[in-house]
Amino acid sequence: MDISVFFTSDLTSSERRVSPQWKVSYLKQRIEQFTGIAPEHQKLQYYPHNTSNEFILLDSESLDLTVADLNIVEFGRIHVQDCDPNSHLADLAQDQANDGYRLSEEAYQNRNDSVLQWKKKEQLGRFDPSYEARVQQLESESVISAASMKVGDRCRIINIGGERRGEVKYIGKIPALDEGKKPWVGVEFDEPVGKNDGSLDGVRYFNAKPGYGSFVTPNKVEVGDFPEENLFNSDDEEL
Repeated sequence: MDISVFFTSDLTSSERRVSPQWKVSYLKQRIEQFTGIAPEHQKLQYYPHNTSNEFILLDSESLDLTVADLNIVEFGRIHVQDCDPNSHLADLAQDQANDGYRLSEEAYQNRNDSVLQWKKKEQLGRFDPSYEARVQQLESESVISAASMKVGDRCRIINIGGERRGEVKYIGKIPALDEGKKPWVGVEFDEPVGKNDGSLDGVRYFNAKPGYGSFVTPNKVEVGDFPEENLFNSDDEEL
């Protein structure tokens, strides 16, 4: 399920929906679309708590990690710094800073012309009166999907990168991903298109060869008669 994250830079501020399965490298490509800052010049500072000044630096070593791997939480904030010494955006930001302009989280929350205020007015996203009911419905559907599977089932996962086949190895809660709020499916793929060996944050949930295991939301897993075949695809976006 996608989550809402606040993004700020010296010139922009917005609330965006991101997938926990996006790699940081792909997230940077999306950030460029609304900040104008090229991925190679982005310095990302993640603030898990909007009320705190403490941040986690998402550096070059994080590029192959996913949003879920980094435990980026709902309504956290990512500040994007422009590190391009020749950037005209950085020059403009400096001009505004010299004029005393500095966007804080509180200022963004209080702005009447922000995306956040527009969503509140139009009752979109989490401000939709039916939002909580829809979230609960999706969580219920995940539980039902998980209940229809069993360890040992052959399965396939279909996404933008194509179809990948494997075997269900684990069904259950994973606190490291979402504090144990909903079930996940541990899959051992037939090819090395996974992200782990069946363990996460030092906890082993199932056994798989390194790079063959992944944790997937139940609604993305289809069980059935899917024999093994060559499905290697390097554009993996699973956890």
